[in-house]
Order: sequence, then C-alpha cells, then structure tokens
Amino acid sequence: MPNVSGNAALDVLVGLFFLYFLLSIVCSAINEGVAAFFNLRARYLERGVRTLVGRDSHVRAFYSHWRVRALIKPPGAIFKGPRKPSYIPSRTFALTLLDTFAPPDDGADSEDLIARANRALATSEDTEARPRPNEIVRGLLRDAVAEAGVDRDKFRATIERSFDEVMDRASGWYKRRIQLILFLLALTLACVMNADSFAVAQRLWKDDALRAAVVAQANNVVQSGSAECAQTSTDVTRADAAAKCVDEVNQFGLPLGWSHATAPHNFFWAGVGKVIGLLVTAFALALGAPFWFDLLGKVSNLRGSGPPSAGAEGKPEKA
Repeated sequence: MPNVSGNAALDVLVGLFFLYFLLSIVCSAINEGVAAFFNLRARYLERGVRTLVGRDSHVRAFYSHWRVRALIKPPGAIFKGPRKPSYIPSRTFALTLLDTFAPPDDGADSEDLIARANRALATSEDTEARPRPNEIVRGLLRDAVAEAGVDRDKFRATIERSFDEVMDRASGWYKRRIQLILFLLALTLACVMNADSFAVAQRLWKDDALRAAVVAQANNVVQSGSAECAQTSTDVTRADAAAKCVDEVNQFGLPLGWSHATAPHNFFWAGVGKVIGLLVTAFALALGAPFWFDLLGKVSNLRGSGPPSAGAEGKPEKA
C-alpha cells in the first residue's frame, strides 16, 4: 500500500472536513434552540392529530383530555404558559380517542371498548357529550372492530398501530422542516463567518504550518472520539459549547471573517467564486456533525496508513 501519511491533498481534505465538523456542531446547537423555542415537534404532533380527528373543536377536546393534559410541559423561566406535549404514547392516544368520540354511557362498562366504538359508529349527530367522528376516525374504528372481533387488547393495539403510522408521517414532516431550517442556518453561518470552502482549501494548500496544525488538532479529536468544545454539562449549555467551537475555529488562523483581504476584488469572477464557495460550505454543514466526524475518521485513517515493514516482505510463512 502506498504511504499517504504526508499527502498534502489528503491533509487539505482533513482540514476542510474538520472545519465542517466544528461548524456543523454550531449549526446543530442553533437548530435545536430554534426547534425548542418554537416548539416545532409539538406543532407537528398536533398537525398529525388534526389529520386524524379533523375539526378544531375535536382537536381542542382531544388536547383537553386529562391524559393529554398530564403530558403538557409546565411553565418555565422563558415560557410562562404551558406548552403542548411533543410526544404522546400510542396507548394514551388510543384511550383518549375513545374517550373523546366514544365515551362510556352512564352505568355502562367503560372497559368494553368495542361496544363503545360501535356506539360511536352509530352516532349520527355531533353533540358536545358525544362528538360525531369524522370519516378518518370512523374508518379507523371500523377497521379495528373488524380486525379485533371481541379481543379488546387487539382492538386497542390496532388503533395504536394506526396512530403510529400517522406519527411516522408527522415525523417525516418535522424532519423535512428541520432540514430546511438547518440549511438556512448553515447558509447564514457561512455568510456571516465568510466560510468560503475554496478560500480555506487554498490557504491550507499553500500554508504548510497551518495545514499541519489543523491536521494535528483533527487527529486529536478523532482519537478522543469527540470535540472538546462540543462537551456539555450542567454548567455548560449547548449555546456555550457552540460558542467554544466558533472560538476554536477562529484560533486556527483560517481565512474567515470579512475584511479587505478576504472580500472578492473582482465583482464577477471572484464574486461568483465566493458565492459558490459559501454555498458549498452551507450544503456541507447541512449534512450534520456525525456525517463529517465519521468521514473525518476514515480520511484520517487513510492518511495514517503506510507500507508494510521491510522485514515483513518476502518473509516465508511458518509451516
């Protein structure tokens, strides 16, 4: 195997991947803060519930049930009012759905879930005491009754499975929105820091001392299994960790930040190159820190590979 431990091209890749890794940590921390501030996971959970139950009045009735209210987040230091839950167990959903659209009659057995479902299917009018299920809920109840027969546990499990399928779609909606937000944050961070991939690669290629320092730091991170600046604790928040990662990037001496030296001097060609370089960084950061840490480890291992020792070549095997 050829010795690539001193290959400048690989060293430049290691430097770029390490930069992407650290800045991805910053983007992820900001992204998590945005998602928590706007309670996005709870919003998409409510969107999934709304897809099932339909009307706003039915959604309000569902969320006002004591089982769901027990999951509501209490007021905190920043958010003074209660916040809707970001997760509802499937069992809680199934029982709450039945209590909302198929409440037990006075004196009737509340554990007879199938009988309650049949009464809900027979409901023709929408009343405050017994809302009429929409077509989605009616279809869900019909399928559960047909599949379960007289097995109450199987009936409830069928409803839970239907809820899980809807929540899988809601999770997909949430992940797509988070990915879009992550890309916009990555683009903003790349523009604010002037993290031009082309300019950084060019500086790493020309500056041997800088390249060696960045590669050494990247190797330390790979060997330790994580970046020191990304460590959090009770005293160090995600925001503090992100700020430490930004400081670590700035200490490298890479061509980051806006100045006369780093700004494009030719409006067209240099400007187009700058825009493309920033977009490359933004797309790279959107891939996430785990992706770049894994790739950084693989390239670092490749860089550290070397030829077999001379004594090992041509050595006869023992019988």
